[in-house]
Amino acid sequence: MPRFALLAGLALALGLIPQASGSNSGSLVPGAPTGLRAFLLRADEPILHEFSRTPSFSWAPVAERGGRYQFELASSRTFQDSTLVFKDNSVPFPAETISRQLPWVTGDPYALWAHVRWISDDSQHATPWSRPFGINMQWPTVPTQLPSPEGLIRWSAVDGATSYEVLYTDFVPMVSFQTTTNVADEREYFTFHSSVGYGTIHWRIRAVRNLGKGGATNGLPAVSYGPWSPTYATVNAAQPLSAVVAPTDTVSDAWDIQGKTKAQVHGLTPGFAWKPTDPVVTRGLDPGSALYRVYVYSDSRCVNRIFTGSIVGSPAFAPRTIGGPMPLPGNTVDLAAAGSPPYLTGAGGEGDAVDATGKHVNPNEAGAGGAAAAAGTGSAGSASAPSSDATTKTTGTEAGVDLWDSGWPTGRFYWSVVPVTAVAIPPKASAAAPAGGAAAGIPVTYQETSVGQDACEAGDVMSFGKNSKPVVTVSGKPFVSGVAPTGRMVAAVGAKAEVYAQPIVAWKPTVAASKYQVEVSRTLYPWHAKWRLNTPATSMVLPLTKLDAGSWYYRVRAIDNSLPAGARAVAWSPPTKIKITGDRFAVVTK
Repeated sequence: MPRFALLAGLALALGLIPQASGSNSGSLVPGAPTGLRAFLLRADEPILHEFSRTPSFSWAPVAERGGRYQFELASSRTFQDSTLVFKDNSVPFPAETISRQLPWVTGDPYALWAHVRWISDDSQHATPWSRPFGINMQWPTVPTQLPSPEGLIRWSAVDGATSYEVLYTDFVPMVSFQTTTNVADEREYFTFHSSVGYGTIHWRIRAVRNLGKGGATNGLPAVSYGPWSPTYATVNAAQPLSAVVAPTDTVSDAWDIQGKTKAQVHGLTPGFAWKPTDPVVTRGLDPGSALYRVYVYSDSRCVNRIFTGSIVGSPAFAPRTIGGPMPLPGNTVDLAAAGSPPYLTGAGGEGDAVDATGKHVNPNEAGAGGAAAAAGTGSAGSASAPSSDATTKTTGTEAGVDLWDSGWPTGRFYWSVVPVTAVAIPPKASAAAPAGGAAAGIPVTYQETSVGQDACEAGDVMSFGKNSKPVVTVSGKPFVSGVAPTGRMVAAVGAKAEVYAQPIVAWKPTVAASKYQVEVSRTLYPWHAKWRLNTPATSMVLPLTKLDAGSWYYRVRAIDNSLPAGARAVAWSPPTKIKITGDRFAVVTK
């Protein structure tokens, strides 16, 4: 190498060393960190370069004593400041966890590059940077279609997804909405025009991830959604009409069929399907399709209502966090037009909707008012918010539609469905004329034609269990890595987690989790949390050093913002024991 190039390289390396106050010199020491790699759950995983969620990083320690490491992740191998996605200038041991979601990005061969170096405590000495390690960030799979009852679509879960966006492609403009479960109804295809739904519908779906707080250091956008699936086709055969609305299916990750299977526990809030009926025609007013509303109760007599569904014309209902309820026509003119193209789609308010006693009903999908509706105290309203993706028509504030855990196998929920009819109520002669006169039509009220309790007492009810799936922290071996006495980051050996210090714990993501809580206790019973830590990521460094030698226990749970306020923390994972060996660590070689 020419002498001037060597000197230039040395000057560049020295120039990158932060200078201590009052100092104007620095030195480059040999021995750049080696073995830089990324992993999801354990440091002994095969080396990968493509990840569906933010990985952790580890590397071999340097020979220098004391000091710290500097870690950088950038969108360029040059690591210029403008390309830095994440950086940490004070890493105490040879591993890094990133508590944020990285953007979807791929390159040739890689789009993101990591490197690391050691630097002394006084910032006067540093090793060269390590060789860059490249990664790509993307979901390797998309949701795939699963069998479902008439009026519903259903799909497979995607690792790392916190919700899903569904796109119905048969409408102009196309219609999209979001949900935290793996099932959705086809209300737009049936409501006010049943014949449209009985045929072939087309849909696509993509997974959505919660980004948490904090973005890339250089402002590189990190989108919340993954790639769209191929277009799927669902064929709905016309069903024979029933004199009574009778539940037939409760379906999510489990599938209960009335008269064929026993009630099961569901890990996700399910969708509901039933036998369709003729529309209830009131005073000669034909709504164009039968209308229904689902209720969920905590008791078998169907008295304590805990969930209120939206009015739909489909023979099925599944809750949406964004994109429901449908905006129902508020007068006879709009109602008559709803049965012809362009069909009524999108999210809005149900307007004047009442139960069989005349009390106003507001569905859970409407947002904050939905919870009050369980007691019959909600008020009408509409929900609207900009989409996260300008190419689709997702509207609506995010609603809390997930159900509590029922305490299965003894605890369970019960659901029934009631018919709804459109009622035209002419204004009284003394009342002011409607705005717009006769052209505006007569106001329409949507009224339930029976009491949900009566359906339950008649046997037209199904029960089911709901238990959120706990976070998985162990699969044969615990997802634990830690520092060995040599300074190297190693995975815990065997079924028992023993590390020298600084354990990195990881877990598999759960659907609908907006963040995770990690608790650390010195004792298993009684449990006494010494630390409760929060993170949007799926890994964390526990604050345990070699001075904390002994046995500890940790557990992890997800926080689901789609659950009712006060009940958004789901089940804890089983406690995992972790032993910090400290200076008593014995090195075992094979």
